[in-house]
Amino acid sequence: MTTTAKTTTAKTTTAKTTTAKTADTHDAKVFTPAANPAAAVVGVLIGVALFGLAAIAIRDLLIELEWLSGAEWSRTAADWLVGIRWWDWMWPVAIALIISGLGLLWLAVRPRRRTHLSLAGYEVMWTRRGDIARRCSAGVSTLSGVRHATTVVGRRTVTVTVTTREAVDRASVESEIDRVVGEVLSSIDAPLRARVKIVRDRNGDRS
Repeated sequence: MTTTAKTTTAKTTTAKTTTAKTADTHDAKVFTPAANPAAAVVGVLIGVALFGLAAIAIRDLLIELEWLSGAEWSRTAADWLVGIRWWDWMWPVAIALIISGLGLLWLAVRPRRRTHLSLAGYEVMWTRRGDIARRCSAGVSTLSGVRHATTVVGRRTVTVTVTTREAVDRASVESEIDRVVGEVLSSIDAPLRARVKIVRDRNGDRS
């Protein structure tokens, strides 16, 4: 299982309590690992556009210094804007720009998506949903009568699909699966609900 944790080099000569072992040693708030901000991609695109404007400004400056020949693009654009009149097609453009601005504002304040779940009893340790799925599948796959197991961890539900041999006691296998998956989920500090699907392999026992 891959976990993300904060570590400290501080040592103490006294025995640590359970709370001291699992709690963060810093007084600041512990932040859950999260994905990159939604505005990161848009920010990169805006940065590239600003580099383009900077290149145009440098070109116009070189023309102003007579190091290059040609018309200044920034001055041409300014003259065009001064002489422009209002046309009907500008209404949808203005509305689109307003909507785009509101969308960018939402991206700027949108909370980042959490990428990890906290381990139960450990304030500073987390695990990924994919790791939870691997633990469930690995544990269930070791049970007697189980041929294959796959797990999908959603926001609230953990779905375990189990392929069993045909000649097995379904109730007994289902009970063991519930026990194994329950042990894994009990170590996660999140309200995850287990859902088990059992599929019999009717061709696997044929010789």
